[in-house]
Amino acid sequence: MPFGASYQNTQLTDEEAWNVAAFVNSQPRPHKDQHNDWKDLKNKPMDFPFGPYADAFSEKQHKYGPFKPIKDAQKELTNKKS
Repeated sequence: MPFGASYQNTQLTDEEAWNVAAFVNSQPRPHKDQHNDWKDLKNKPMDFPFGPYADAFSEKQHKYGPFKPIKDAQKELTNKKS
């Protein structure tokens, strides 16, 4: 955030701050092979930004949202098993 910015003295709008955060999150980073981290893909965190996933939602949606449809689909899948 800009120098001199604080909770009481904001210098960015909420939208500008979200845009900065989205830009930082979208930058490439080194990636470790994690395909063996989740043997059961249903246990994978919904906001984990790299596939594969146990659902049909895109990698982009898993990274940026909206997360509510993903959460609802996970609940529905869990309710079907019960």
